[in-house]
Amino acid sequence: MDSIKLTILIPSYNFQLGINKILDCIESIEDDFRDYIEIIIIDDSDEEIIQKKRNRSLKKHFKNYFYIHNIENHGAINNWNKLISKAKGDYIWLLHHDEYWQKEKNIIGYIFEAINTKNPDILILPITKLKTKRIFNLNFKMIQKHITFKKIIKTYIDNPKLLIKSNIIGPPSALIYKKNNFYYDINLKYLVDVEFYLRLFTYSDSKKIILGTKYFNLISIQNNDKSITNFLQKGIRSLKKNEENYILNRYNLKFNLYEKTLSLYSYIILKLYSICKTKIKIDN
Repeated sequence: MDSIKLTILIPSYNFQLGINKILDCIESIEDDFRDYIEIIIIDDSDEEIIQKKRNRSLKKHFKNYFYIHNIENHGAINNWNKLISKAKGDYIWLLHHDEYWQKEKNIIGYIFEAINTKNPDILILPITKLKTKRIFNLNFKMIQKHITFKKIIKTYIDNPKLLIKSNIIGPPSALIYKKNNFYYDINLKYLVDVEFYLRLFTYSDSKKIILGTKYFNLISIQNNDKSITNFLQKGIRSLKKNEENYILNRYNLKFNLYEKTLSLYSYIILKLYSICKTKIKIDN
C-alpha cells in the first residue's frame, strides 16, 4: 500500500459522548494502518468539541488527520457533503457522531482485508442499536441488532428502490464505498440517506457489494437528542411521504403491488428479527 486507502469522515454537532467514543476507537487503530487512513472531522458544534491537547496527539500519530471547526453552523447535509469533497482515500466511510465500533475487535484490519482482497464497490457493516435508560438507580441497556435475512438484503441491493419504503441498511455509517462523485441531496432531510443509497446501489456492481460479517458491527447510540431523526420527529409522517414522492418523481419510479407487499414483509421481518435478537443488560 502506498496511498490513502480509507478516509473516515466524521461530522460533529454538540455530542461530546459520541465524539469521545469515536476518538477512543481511532486512537486504538494499530500503527500498521495509520499511514493509509485519512481522518477528517468537521465540527458544527457551538464550541470546539475536541480538546486541543487531544487534537495535537491525533495529529502527531496520524499524518492524515484534520479537524475543522465551522464558525457558523453549516447544517448536517451540507457538512456531510463538505466532508466528502475533501476525501482523498480510495474508500469513504462517513461515520456519524453517534456511531462507533467495538475497540476490542479489529474492525479496521477486517476492512482493509476486505478492501485489498475483494476490491468491493461497497462494504455493508451490521448495525447494533444501543438505548440506555436509568430507572431506580439502575442503568437499563437495550442492545438491538438492526438485522434481517441475507436474502432480503440481496433483494434490496438488486432493487434499491425498495429502500424508499423500508430502510433495512441503516444509517450512512453502515456503508464503506469506493470514492465517487456522489453527494447527498440537500433537498432531503429524512430520506436523504435512502436517496443516496438508491443512486449508489444503482451505479455499483451488485456482485461487488459485500455484506460484512456480524462479528464486526457498529454501535449506534439511539437515545441521542442530537440525531437528525430526533430533530425531525414533529411532522415526520408527512415529511417522509413528501420526500418519498420527491424521490419517485425525480427518478420516474413506481411501486407495483408485489414490491409494496415485499417491502411490507421485509419491514416486518426486520422488526421481528431485531426484537428476537434484543438483549437487555442492567448495571448499577
